[in-house]
Amino acid sequence: MTSEGSQIWFVFNELSARDPDATIQQGHRRMDDMVSAMATMMAGRPAALVTVGEPNLWAAELAPGYTVANWLSGTRRDPNRDLRNLLLRIASKNGLPEEVDEALRNRFHLSEFVLSQRVGDEPGDRVEARGLGAAFLFAGIGVSLRSEDRWRRLRIPLRHTWLDEDCQEQSDDVEALNLSEAVQIEALSKLLLERGRHELRGDPLMLADRKHECFPHLTFGLDVDSHLKILPHEILRIVVEKLATLDDASRAWRLNPTMTSPQLPQCHPDSQSTMHRFGDQRRFRNPKGIVTLYSLHAMVGSVYRIHLCVTHAPRGIEIGYIGRHLDTVRHH
Repeated sequence: MTSEGSQIWFVFNELSARDPDATIQQGHRRMDDMVSAMATMMAGRPAALVTVGEPNLWAAELAPGYTVANWLSGTRRDPNRDLRNLLLRIASKNGLPEEVDEALRNRFHLSEFVLSQRVGDEPGDRVEARGLGAAFLFAGIGVSLRSEDRWRRLRIPLRHTWLDEDCQEQSDDVEALNLSEAVQIEALSKLLLERGRHELRGDPLMLADRKHECFPHLTFGLDVDSHLKILPHEILRIVVEKLATLDDASRAWRLNPTMTSPQLPQCHPDSQSTMHRFGDQRRFRNPKGIVTLYSLHAMVGSVYRIHLCVTHAPRGIEIGYIGRHLDTVRHH
């Protein structure tokens, strides 16, 4: 249960419903802002919204006597009916959904999460935060009504206490990612990207599965997965860093129409003599399955290389090979 490219997991922060707004109109706006931010964050991707604390989502008061359930029953002419339909489509029943594996389910039930930092006039510690805790544990995103300034924060500090396999109490300071309005999305997307890239550093199979999510401005040929799956663990950190650099270069190129080509730091074309003798080694299938020449390379240590090409229509950087140093006139 993670915020991977295939699905986003949102978890409702029940604490944000403790302070209803003074008027129905203001409460209505808070709810619109939260669901609109979720819709923008999804950007067409599937998502699920989970509620694990009390009050549950439907009973949460937006204003005195006006709940989320009342918000859902807006008139058919309401311009925000699409937001209501979206919420109904992605919201699960109260409690953990069936997709949560048993190990995570058990860990959640054996854990306590509390706000761990004083914010404003209220001490954070000992205020239980089940929704935000679930968002952290399941690598999801907490979603909050903007009832207090603290719920406008992207990162909310928590104290996580749990029982280990020996029934010994353990604790740690952690952070839950949080979303309450659309202006947070760009910064939150960067945090998710950083988190996803960090997770890739220890598992070649994960890198193969999540490369499109974690490097959204690169394209990858059809042979890349087979290369990634045999990379040694000790080289993964450098590979992830190099791909991140190339992804940033591709993004900058796409956003700047005055650039005729991307700026590729520490990327070099193979020499003519190398291409004459060993050019066939640099031919791999592109994303459409067409055998393509990837004559540019980025060094990954002294033994490994990333081979790539620049595509001008559409603007982009395409990765064809990630693996051991291919033959050159000096290295074979």
